[in-house]
Amino acid sequence: MNFLMNLPLTRTTTMMDETNPEEHKFFMNFNIEDVYLLYDCVKRRLETWEGSPQRPWGEQEHLWQLRDELYKAVLDYKFSAM
Repeated sequence: MNFLMNLPLTRTTTMMDETNPEEHKFFMNFNIEDVYLLYDCVKRRLETWEGSPQRPWGEQEHLWQLRDELYKAVLDYKFSAM
């Protein structure tokens, strides 16, 4: 079973100017194994996130959002396909 996921990627023109982000949206097809793999990768990245100032301060929140969206896809699959 394939999923069509809307993964928003927000990019800023400079690291310091985060008041005017440009948003680019990508649409990708994943099978459920890909979704599980990405979900696990994002969870592990959150566990090992170095924190600020080594990484941008908003990265952790972005990872939380991505993790939650991937988990929604997992739950959708479990509800509709199992």
